Amino acid sequence: MAKLEKNLELKKAINDYCQKKGISKNELAVQTGINAAYFSKIENEKFDEISNEVLTKIRAAISLRSGTDVFQTGDLTSVYRQCEKTRKYNLMTGLIADTGMGKTTSLRAYSMRENVFFVTVDKTMSAKRLLVCILKAMGIPFDGNIHDIMLKIADELNRIENPLLIIDEAGKLNPMMVLYLHDLREYTRVNCGILLSGMPYFKKNLQKFTEKEKEGYAEFYRRINIWHELKGLSRKEVETICLENGITGDLRHYYGLRFADLMNKVLLDQITNDKL
Repeated sequence: MAKLEKNLELKKAINDYCQKKGISKNELAVQTGINAAYFSKIENEKFDEISNEVLTKIRAAISLRSGTDVFQTGDLTSVYRQCEKTRKYNLMTGLIADTGMGKTTSLRAYSMRENVFFVTVDKTMSAKRLLVCILKAMGIPFDGNIHDIMLKIADELNRIENPLLIIDEAGKLNPMMVLYLHDLREYTRVNCGILLSGMPYFKKNLQKFTEKEKEGYAEFYRRINIWHELKGLSRKEVETICLENGITGDLRHYYGLRFADLMNKVLLDQITNDKL
């Protein structure tokens, strides 16, 4: 019975996600790279026809996109404001924070909104692969050369209402990616906002390569309208997160932790005290 309830919760999570994003199950299948037939089986509650491995993969994909473990912190609020401003005024903005401060969690949560598309840069990616990932995030099945893919993305972003493209781990952008993103910005600047999120070295590298007159970097750097940096958790926010997770008593050893480190410590303490 517990297994059935868990599967029914997954069905509801999938439907809630698709409703909030304004996408179909087929578009979700393109985004996640999971066969659309599995989503159809879940919708029809044919759970016995899906392996546990596939169900686990789908749960992980939906959880990742739904922005779980989100807490109302000052940084979360500032990320949302940055996203809203970027969308409203069709800006290209930069969001800077050290690892573990919750920027990715906050951005993923914001990306639940309709016409907001989230992609993560991988160091092994080519420029074409990045553009393909953007298409997948938009739920668009398309095949072609890199120029055709670029035009397809631009056409779609210029067609829909108030779109926002979020590119996480932007510090891993290579020179070719920078050149293509610069072109994409030019094609869509009257209708689309682009938010680039990365570690502090992302901005420093852009400045360094601009000073060295590396091709495309000066033009790209100048087109970033606003830079925003996260501040980290306050003591009050740490206390609230701890209390919501059943952690009480002396909290001094939790103060000063980054968001990810705090959540890891909370989890370990819950396991140690058997509170899960």
